[in-house]
Amino acid sequence: LLNRSSDLEMNRNLSFEPSANLATPQNYKLGPGDKVIIDIWGASQSTIQQVISPDGNIMVEDLGPVYLNGKTIQEADAYIKKVFSQIYSGLGGDDSNSSIKLSLGQNRSVLVNVMGDVENPGTYQVSSFATVFNAIYMAGGVSDLGSMRTVKLFHEGKEVATIDMYDYIRNGKVQDDIRLNDNDVVIVSPHSLLVNIDGRIRRPMYYEMKENETLANLIDYAGGLESDAYRKDVRVIRMGDFQRQIFTVDKDAQSSFRLMDGDSVYVDSIQTTFANMAEVRGAVYRPGQFQIDGGITTVNQ
Repeated sequence: LLNRSSDLEMNRNLSFEPSANLATPQNYKLGPGDKVIIDIWGASQSTIQQVISPDGNIMVEDLGPVYLNGKTIQEADAYIKKVFSQIYSGLGGDDSNSSIKLSLGQNRSVLVNVMGDVENPGTYQVSSFATVFNAIYMAGGVSDLGSMRTVKLFHEGKEVATIDMYDYIRNGKVQDDIRLNDNDVVIVSPHSLLVNIDGRIRRPMYYEMKENETLANLIDYAGGLESDAYRKDVRVIRMGDFQRQIFTVDKDAQSSFRLMDGDSVYVDSIQTTFANMAEVRGAVYRPGQFQIDGGITTVNQ
């Protein structure tokens, strides 16, 4: 569960809990602790079940050690067909009378470190299918001070990715939810730019912004303006060094107006009065409100 309840992404129904029924991806890389199943059928019948050793091998009778560490499921499947053809003459070739297939029987666990501004930083044992989002879930979610926009992933001491979780939460993009390796480190940095938007907006609340994002981006994150919003300009209140400042940002400038940490944005509503209406009451056939420009122009009408 992700925790910052004042933000768009902090929906209490969103958990990121790992799925226990995930099919093995073909690009999954095998490693020590993975159990592989090798099925042979046709003229030859056999099933081999082996756990990959810490050295990255499985031990096969009449073949010896077969190195699978670091190979994807697809690569390992092609590799064992080549290797096993040495002891199974019917394997391989167009006229083969036996078939062989490698599959993952049970995946290994990996240790990952989740650090920084999460509720419970520490080291966690997770499935090798687990992703960065799963690890953050295990650590209790992002804290009130944590950033959802700059989650960093380190592998073997090198930064390999900076993940913006808004892409997933707003648009459903999962390509940045990277699968974890043993001893990876996930670091949630503190947020640096948090703003509030209120008024005639569809989702008024706090939002985390990046330094290059504008007022127009904020309005988009907040779901856009309500139908009765005053669209011509938006008020931005900013904390100065000694006093507050107010900016009235017209519609054309909203896509270039950069926000700062602590800004408070307010979208007003249009007036409830009419610009082109006259109301007729009393002893008339049709009392009520009438258009006066381009239609009714005199009392007689």
